[in-house]
Amino acid sequence: MRRDPLRARRSLVALGLVALVLAGCSGPPDAPDPVVPADPADSSGPAAASPTSSVSPGEEGTVGAPGLVWSDEFDGEAGAPPDPAVWQPDAFGHGGGNNELQCYTDDPANASLDGQGHLVVSALSAPGHTCADGTVRDYTSARLTTESSLSWQYGRLEVRAQVPAGVGTWPAFWAMGTDRAEVGWPRSGEIDVMEHVGRSPTLVTGSIHGPTEAGTRWQVTREHDAGAPLSDGFHTYAVDWGPDGLEWELDGRPWGGVSRAEAEQLGLWAFDKPFYLLLNLAIGGDLGGPVPPETPFPQYLVVDHVRVYQ
Repeated sequence: MRRDPLRARRSLVALGLVALVLAGCSGPPDAPDPVVPADPADSSGPAAASPTSSVSPGEEGTVGAPGLVWSDEFDGEAGAPPDPAVWQPDAFGHGGGNNELQCYTDDPANASLDGQGHLVVSALSAPGHTCADGTVRDYTSARLTTESSLSWQYGRLEVRAQVPAGVGTWPAFWAMGTDRAEVGWPRSGEIDVMEHVGRSPTLVTGSIHGPTEAGTRWQVTREHDAGAPLSDGFHTYAVDWGPDGLEWELDGRPWGGVSRAEAEQLGLWAFDKPFYLLLNLAIGGDLGGPVPPETPFPQYLVVDHVRVYQ
């Protein structure tokens, strides 16, 4: 775990040009054709794989980032799961509090390397699939976390990925406070680095969630129109996070932020502690919306890297 404070952060107090949205809870190349997995079976534990993560203190980072401290470049053999020493798969089908339509599984059919330096998260059509928690869903997918392995306090959280194009898809890269199991959500805090819904192909959103004194949730959401479908290629999504606020970026260009002062007008600041990472591809749900019959499956979230700078 790395908990050094961010040494170079932008002042975010002046970001009054973006509005609060309150709600309830690259020139990139084209993506290579991902390895299409076999039809999913019932959940089974991931097979072991050689570690693919790296720690490179002091390496030159991207715009606004002082140094790379950790990365996963997803190098490995095609069909291998992501490094199990880093990424733990969740397995449930209760909808994640968002009425999502998929089973999350620990099956490599839903999350595996393509042998070309990418992690492919696959959402598959699986009518009547029984999830690990006994619920029955018509899709399977993956949600991966570093909850049991890695966390950081402050820094730049970054993913380079190609999002799917299908209406009803909802990929996300986000972070949760490591005290979630003890204090619950929203007291743990949540940082959504990137969320994208297929019905809005040019839009990316970033959000933070925190608690009020009474323990209810407050949320700040920013939205950015990239001007072209984000599924057309790889893009780098990032947030720079420090004790004074957060700023979101797309392909190295800042597009929105929120200051601590703004957030504290709504409730308690829950972001001065370590957070762990999550990466998932949801189907449907409150934000993902209905899945029309014309949406083809499988749908893929292709991830080139995940990196943390401090």
